[in-house]
Amino acid sequence: MSGRAPGADSSEIARPPRRLSFRSRTRRPDRQPGIVLICCVVAGAQATWGLVIPVLPMLVDSLSAGTTAMGAAVAAFGLGRLVINIPAGAATNLLNQRAMLVTGTLLVAVSTGVTGFVDSVEQLLALRFATGLGGGIVITTGMTMLSSTEPARLGATMSTLQTFQMAGGALGPAIGGLLVGAGTGTPFIACGVFLGLLAVAGIFLPLPQWRRQRTQAAAVTEPGASVWTRGLVAVSLVGFTVFLVRFGGQQFMFPVLAYDRANMSPELLGSAITGATVFSLLLVRRAGKVTDRWGPRPMVIISSVAVGVTTLGFLASTTAVLFIAALVATSAAMVLTGPSTGAFLASSVPPRKRGTAVGIYRTAGDVAILIGPLALGTLIEQGHTTVAICLLSLISGAAAAVFTILTRSTPRDNRGGTDNQYRGVTHAGEI
Repeated sequence: MSGRAPGADSSEIARPPRRLSFRSRTRRPDRQPGIVLICCVVAGAQATWGLVIPVLPMLVDSLSAGTTAMGAAVAAFGLGRLVINIPAGAATNLLNQRAMLVTGTLLVAVSTGVTGFVDSVEQLLALRFATGLGGGIVITTGMTMLSSTEPARLGATMSTLQTFQMAGGALGPAIGGLLVGAGTGTPFIACGVFLGLLAVAGIFLPLPQWRRQRTQAAAVTEPGASVWTRGLVAVSLVGFTVFLVRFGGQQFMFPVLAYDRANMSPELLGSAITGATVFSLLLVRRAGKVTDRWGPRPMVIISSVAVGVTTLGFLASTTAVLFIAALVATSAAMVLTGPSTGAFLASSVPPRKRGTAVGIYRTAGDVAILIGPLALGTLIEQGHTTVAICLLSLISGAAAAVFTILTRSTPRDNRGGTDNQYRGVTHAGEI
């Protein structure tokens, strides 16, 4: 008597057990070693941005230069990222993405490490520009690779990336402040060595290769699809406002308000920022799950409106308590934007155009980084602080409205495990 169940097909019984793919039954896809490695590399590149905050003034002073040179060094990094984002994104469609990720990481590692040995302002500017180039390659390539994850887990994967980015941004200044006592070049050298080790790990550790065949098949069926969809334009506009609020608001205008309006001490402000960051880290995983459940599009709209509304809270931040409440609320709203914009971006263009789309999105954000502090600083310097707060809020609300209009014909978003990734230019409309 055989142990075969009645009605069972013999070929089904004889079928050998399936080999476990990258998506393990025992490990969530967004926590696989390959994803963690990519996120670590992106976080390392992110840390180089914050590393210079406590160190750069001392390094510039050791070169007998002034504040102009310090500002130029910051701008050189941003300029490097700005000019490389789109070319790097386009290259991910043609070249080996692992090789690009490793190359970009090595460029950041070498340029950051060598910065610790500079003896002239010209060398400093050249190396900061090179670091920006490498950082742009790393972040654009890493985000492109992660955007190819399965639709049902895309929000969770993007929230993992955001978690590492936030951690990298927070650790950068801390590392710089701790190590600068051993010499102004020590933080750069230490960061360069760490990134070099990550680059070596990227060579040998397995990186995710989700849906390679499906992506290639989609590319064949969409030979004439354009990268310039309404969805990409809309989400890039939202990305511009997100970076504007983060760098023009959270990292520039809000600290000014803390001192001028709320009369806070540097210690209290630092504690408030740390608390808001920890609170955001606790929320980011939940934001990814909500994005996967509700879909990226509604979450982009909700989060953009929330950012605009919570920013208005700084109008009443005349005490430390009110300022901290507004800071925490804005930080929570900003957390919601990360997974949703990343997930929507991945579904707004053809699969083989995602690299270019990520480059365009990152470029929009870097433009905001360059003009945000300057524009808001000019308004505040002229005594128009209330106007600056309202303008920041209005831009966020306007971005939400434009996004809603441009994506109104978008089919239902990815959710519930259904693969609703890009199926043609009708997804978000070609322009």
